[in-house]
Amino acid sequence: MIRILFIILAALITAVVIHIVTIFSIPYNSVNDIWHKSVQLGPVHKIFTIRNPKDAVNLSSDLDPLFAYGICRAEVADTPIGLKGQLPTDFWSLDYVDSLGRSQFSLTNQTSGPRVNIVLASRGQQRLLAERPDLIDDTSIVISATEDRGLLVLRAFVASERKRDMIADAISQLSCSPLWDAESFE
Repeated sequence: MIRILFIILAALITAVVIHIVTIFSIPYNSVNDIWHKSVQLGPVHKIFTIRNPKDAVNLSSDLDPLFAYGICRAEVADTPIGLKGQLPTDFWSLDYVDSLGRSQFSLTNQTSGPRVNIVLASRGQQRLLAERPDLIDDTSIVISATEDRGLLVLRAFVASERKRDMIADAISQLSCSPLWDAESFE
């Protein structure tokens, strides 16, 4: 009798451990997150503008329909990525999101005003940028990339639906590109 109870208890403990491991592994194995959905938008180092609030919610339930969005998939293995331009809105924010969908860094326009001048770089690239101040200007905000790829998600507040197209057009004019050509840089 004790042997049967011991087997049942061991089976229950094993089932609980398997259940917990499965639940904690879901985010690492999910393909229904913002990173995997953004892969379908197109190539890296291009800003994709999301004007329609329904499209934003369809991409991720974390995206607020009161904002217009710009998403740039970035890969910093070879060179840092610069996100630059102007936004005509009272409020914007930027999130750097890793490939698992976790927010690693965020900032708002209170840091830099209407001008967007963000550089996403690896630690080695940051050392190079510190040694070569001619590569970026004094107003650049340098974000440390936690891995070789990630998303720069810019959201701009749309105070009035009449201004949505103007704000979305400004987002589409932002440049999201490597700071230099990896092959020609010395």
